[in-house]
Amino acid sequence: MKSLAYSSSVAALFAAVTLFIQPSAQAEPTLSYQVLMQDILINADLWGTVPRIMASDYAFEGIMGVTLNETDVRAAGGTWNTVTGSDNPPDRAYTSAQSPSGVAFSFGYPVNFADALPVVFSWPVLPSTVKPENFLLTLNTGLQINPEVVSIGPNFEYNERNTVVLFGEFGNRLAPDDPGAVYVTHVELVEGSSPLRLFGPQGAVEATGLNKESISAYSSPTAGPYLVGAKLSAMSVLGESAPALFSGNLPNDGVSLYGDDAQFRLRLLTSGGFSPDGVTSMLPTEFSRYFRLRLVDGDGLEHWLEETDVDYQIGEYTLRILGLADLGPVATDEMPYNDAYIEDHDNQIDIILKGDEQAMRWITDVHIPAEGLYSPFYNPGGPGNNPTFGVTYSSPGPAQLLPVWNALDDPMTVTFIIPEPSVSVLLLLGSARLGSDLDI
Repeated sequence: MKSLAYSSSVAALFAAVTLFIQPSAQAEPTLSYQVLMQDILINADLWGTVPRIMASDYAFEGIMGVTLNETDVRAAGGTWNTVTGSDNPPDRAYTSAQSPSGVAFSFGYPVNFADALPVVFSWPVLPSTVKPENFLLTLNTGLQINPEVVSIGPNFEYNERNTVVLFGEFGNRLAPDDPGAVYVTHVELVEGSSPLRLFGPQGAVEATGLNKESISAYSSPTAGPYLVGAKLSAMSVLGESAPALFSGNLPNDGVSLYGDDAQFRLRLLTSGGFSPDGVTSMLPTEFSRYFRLRLVDGDGLEHWLEETDVDYQIGEYTLRILGLADLGPVATDEMPYNDAYIEDHDNQIDIILKGDEQAMRWITDVHIPAEGLYSPFYNPGGPGNNPTFGVTYSSPGPAQLLPVWNALDDPMTVTFIIPEPSVSVLLLLGSARLGSDLDI
């Protein structure tokens, strides 16, 4: 408990320091951002054998850098949820918009009414090499631009960090067939003053030249977020920590939520934020609301796994779905699973499993039906549960059946830590698990 209390006090101190800095008048980004962008990767997932961009879609418009009250958020095109179950819910329970100072905290500098575009890589980035000038965005008008600010946030944890979020002026909410529509069509990595670097099995590689077409979340009724990867491995908590300033929703790993029953992890990688409505947090108990798993046994028989806390008998083997993780902490009396519950809203969702390894090896696909009894997902530009009449919000995501990558024999992860980090850096990076993660 001492380390958790220490982390909380450090977070409060630096949050206060950051909020009093006027980043626009500073040559350097906020201290909190500098801490976040240190080159530390611990057991970070690889999502392929080669470096590539897996998704780079224009996500939502105009709500990054807004005063956080209902009037201003709705005027900017955001939404403001009706929240029950709490007398004093946090701002994030009401809206996915961020204030200018909130953006500065994790993106270095404030922005005003900015748009968002996440770029998902198959390999984690070295955060210190990430700069706005590395990202060249082409609009449908032919104009080429750079983002205003970039960050690995909200992918704060040391075993994630393969997604870079861009904020800037990227377009509007008109459909592509509207003559006035403006949106991103293509994203390319360029060298700038120095290249962005990814970290793979053989070390760092330059990302210059990687490129991907971009789809606008306003372009069709199912143009919202989708899965780009699903990887099954043995459960591990290595790297499940973050800088102290960004640890507010931790611990949220499978072991913290389900204890020793958490034996396997099916980690899902998303193209953007996943939310029931664009604001509300997904709950660890909601596997059956969104997902089901397909399994084909040794005799070629197909099985669909649709419920948690059920022992599925697959021949002589057993498999149980415990629930979801990598969202927020386990529920308590003070923070139950309700509208005010806050998760990390990053690009990873874990399905936690228990049972026989052979049964795990027979899992073939993860399915998002997104219809009927199953809810679709929205990115943070979605309508919430109390949308403004006449406002265009980002679309829900599509139905999807995605093959599962079996990484039980080789988890395909990498680790890189700043050579001989200084005591001051370790102090700033301190978290409840950092010492064990860094083996110090």
